[in-house]
Amino acid sequence: LISTPGEYAAAKAMKALALGLNAMLFSDNVTLRDEIELKQIARSRGLLVMGPDCGTAIIQGIPLGFANAVRRGGIGVVGASGTGTQQVTCLVHQFGAGISHAIGTGSHDLSAQVGGTTMLQGIKALAEDRTTKVIVLVSKPPSPEVARKVLAAARRCGKPVVVNFVGAPSGSIGGGNLHQADTLEEAALAAV
Repeated sequence: LISTPGEYAAAKAMKALALGLNAMLFSDNVTLRDEIELKQIARSRGLLVMGPDCGTAIIQGIPLGFANAVRRGGIGVVGASGTGTQQVTCLVHQFGAGISHAIGTGSHDLSAQVGGTTMLQGIKALAEDRTTKVIVLVSKPPSPEVARKVLAAARRCGKPVVVNFVGAPSGSIGGGNLHQADTLEEAALAAV
């Protein structure tokens, strides 16, 4: 978990990757160029970079950054919105279910430049995780081309996927294992 001024955060994350560690960058003000480079290096090494500007995650029941105490269970979340991720995890808990993992991507991950690297890795990780039965994707408005790539990966993952992409027209996402939710409440309830 890296929480230093942005100008130093990329170097700390690079050191973590060199040591074979996944990294969560709570720090903001990391350049887009550094974010892209870090995520490409992490992906090539089978590691994960959450962030920069990743405010929340829950990995194997351990809260990172700002996270709420929620029960463990079969719902995994990959979120490019920390506030949205927190809301979904709390609602899942209130509805009686639990969270396997909540993977934060950072707010720029679904931009055209970054390409959804962490969200794609998160979908793959949750698809392979035996404890995760349902996946929820949460994002502020994604780049259209990245949204298509993410939804294609979600369709192939082999598990039910609830999608809450802010701004997506109602009824525009669905079919097969994909279930669109227009609100965070709908996303949590559909996952449960």
